[in-house]
Order: sequence, then structure tokens, then C-alpha cells
Amino acid sequence: MELSPASDYGSDILGKLILGILCMNKLDSRSAQRIHNIPEEIAAEIKSMGKVFSVDVLERTKEIYMPVLRKIDRSGIKIIRDVAYGSDTRNILDIHLGDENTAELPTVIFFHGGGYVQGHKNVEGDLLHGNVANFFVRNGMIGINATYRLAPEASWPDGAVDVGNALDWARENITAYGGDPKKIFLLGQSAGAGHVSTYVLRKSMHPDDGPGCAGAMLMSGVYGNSSENAAPNQIAYFGEPSDKYAEMAILGNVDHGKTPIMISTAEYDPIGWERFGVELLLEIGSKFDWFPRYKQMCGHNHVSQVYSIGSGDNGVGPDIIDFINKII
Repeated sequence: MELSPASDYGSDILGKLILGILCMNKLDSRSAQRIHNIPEEIAAEIKSMGKVFSVDVLERTKEIYMPVLRKIDRSGIKIIRDVAYGSDTRNILDIHLGDENTAELPTVIFFHGGGYVQGHKNVEGDLLHGNVANFFVRNGMIGINATYRLAPEASWPDGAVDVGNALDWARENITAYGGDPKKIFLLGQSAGAGHVSTYVLRKSMHPDDGPGCAGAMLMSGVYGNSSENAAPNQIAYFGEPSDKYAEMAILGNVDHGKTPIMISTAEYDPIGWERFGVELLLEIGSKFDWFPRYKQMCGHNHVSQVYSIGSGDNGVGPDIIDFINKII
């Protein structure tokens, strides 16, 4: 994979890049529909919720996407459910397979969000997040949805440990399902992206041979971690606020730069979270002299970007497939 050089960029790149993100790709609902195939009424509804995220935004977004998800064709996809990859009751995954009897397929393991304290691989049955795994099956791959341990029973870095254990399971077993253990990719969204990035980008999390994945896609992760004004879900996972919060953050602690990375954010992510994605891109670029691939999901909020996958919305799916294909 050809990595984008970072050495020619000036020291003020952070301000320039963030300004560029804020100024580019701002689409009205009709433009979003035309470019990304988001239904116009959904694009307008997402825009009306604004650049915020809350329980109300989560529930309203799920409500408007459920009819879309129900219409997605799921025929011809076999699901092997609740396969254990660890000892905890939440260390389970679903394997989504196509009809074709093929071998050496790439595999994508998806890790859901939920703010460290909630979430599951199956929300509303297989509709969500089965749409993510099914999308990869439709593109000639194996899709896996994984659930991991949650706070407060789990604490940092248990989520990243579970990512590594799920990957270990896949490397050892995916051949039996037609997959290639050298073509396994990790995809995380929100808290899932935090766990995936912690696993992939910190050497202390790796086995002796490195992280063991072919690449990682990070969607709207919260990569910074401040002990000031810590939210209850942060305290549940990271513990009581202290100086150790900075040590547990991804930002400032990246020390592995050999795995291809794709970072994406949503247009209507809270600005602080979107800034985290840009700062992670820049940290990787400054330390290793290459930039991850970057995509802003225009017209989407923190969760609609995931709900839309496989629906015909081409806002990020084709970019992920292209990212994978350029590596394998």
C-alpha cells in the first residue's frame, strides 16, 4: 500500500486541516441525496438534529433508519451466531457468509459503539448491526460482528484486549469458513473505534508478531481523554479522573505505524470528536511520515453513518472497500 508522505507539511497543518474540514463538503439535503444517495427526507432530518450527539439523537436516528434497514435484501447470507472467542459471556461474534464456495476471502470484523457502557452486535435482531457484516458479504468478503465487555465490569484496556482476542480467534479459525488469515481487517465505530485504535496503534497491546491485522478502519472514535469534566461513562471505563487519563488516551500514545489505517468522521459529529479524528491522523503523519486515508461522511451524524451501510448510501462503504482492495 502506498502511504501519503507527511514530511512536507508545515507545523501549522492542524489548524489548516481542521479549517479545511469545516469549510469543505458541507451539503444541503438535496446535495447529500444526489451525491451519497441518502434519502432526501432522512438527510434533512439528520441536518435538523445538528452537530451534537445525545440519547435523543441516537433514538431518533434509529427510528428513521429502521424502515430503511428492513428493506435491505438479506437473502443468500448465512449467519453463524454467538461463536465464543473468549471466556466472558460478551465475548461472542457472528460470522456472515455468502453462498459461494470460495477460499482466501478477506474478512472484516466490526466492533460496535456504545460509549464503553452499552451496545451489542445485534440491535433490533440482525437488522443492526447485521447490515454492516452483510455489506461486506455482498462485496465478496466475510463479515463478522463482535460484542465485547462493557464498563463498569470491564475497565481500560479490556475493550482493546477483546479486540485482540477476537482477531486471534479469526486468525486461527477463519480458514474453515473460506477466509484468509492474512486478510483480516478491523472496523470500529465510536467506542469500538477507540478499542480498535488502542489495540492497533499501541505496541503494548500486540503479540510478538505485531497486531496481526491487514488494516484498520476507525469511524468517529473518541481518541482523546481528559480528566476534566469526565462523563459518567468515561469514569466507568477509565476510573476516577487522574493524570493516568492521558496515559490511557490514544492521542499522544501512538507508537505503532506499520498497519494501514483509514479514519472517518461524520459531518454532524460533535466538533470535539471530529477534531480528535484529525488530530489522530496528524499524530500518525508526524510520527511515521505517512497519512492514514481520511473520509468525512457528509450528511451523516455519529450513528447514521453506521445505520446507512448497505442501504444504497455510498457515503463511506465504497471508500472502505477501495481501502481494503488496495491492500490485499
